Amino acid sequence: MTTVLRRMLHRLQPLFAGSVLLLAACMPTGDTPQLRVIATDPGSEAVLGAQQRFHIQFALDSKTPLVVTLDPYFDHQPLSANLGTSAPVLMPAGGGSAVAYLFFWGDYATRVDEIKLVARAPKQAQPAVELALPVKLSWISREVPPHEAAPWVNAMQKNPAAADEREHWLAYGAVILAIAVAGFASHWLRQRRRMR
Repeated sequence: MTTVLRRMLHRLQPLFAGSVLLLAACMPTGDTPQLRVIATDPGSEAVLGAQQRFHIQFALDSKTPLVVTLDPYFDHQPLSANLGTSAPVLMPAGGGSAVAYLFFWGDYATRVDEIKLVARAPKQAQPAVELALPVKLSWISREVPPHEAAPWVNAMQKNPAAADEREHWLAYGAVILAIAVAGFASHWLRQRRRMR
């Protein structure tokens, strides 16, 4: 009886070793970035008015710099119509915590049941890590009383680094606007010259 048992164990040894190796390969290593949600404002179930922001405070642990974006979904479909978001958040090597937000504007209601926080290496399409946050949010077109922001939202908005990032995006927007105005003016002048 013991001989039969030994033979069975001897035959199962490679299968057992392979299973252990496969399990070890699936375990996260210290190099894998870790993303987690610290808080949301308002809570994950809320009704918001047009352009009212939903803030997410998150933490990222990563050995390399990563860019974090927010992608809203409803019924497994990505939402982009009338979507407004904060600028992509560049997290330095070593990670840290930050706040990002999104909102919807327009004349029709929008529902969101999941927000994916996606961290990518700069200029890379492939995500390094994703985190799905289940929510039950609705943006409606009628007036909704303003929501007082949580203290951590105000503290992060007063952060000089965050303000510096906003200034860069405002400057970028001003350049785009100036280019558009110059293009329109050039077109208008050409039309005026043709009419003479």
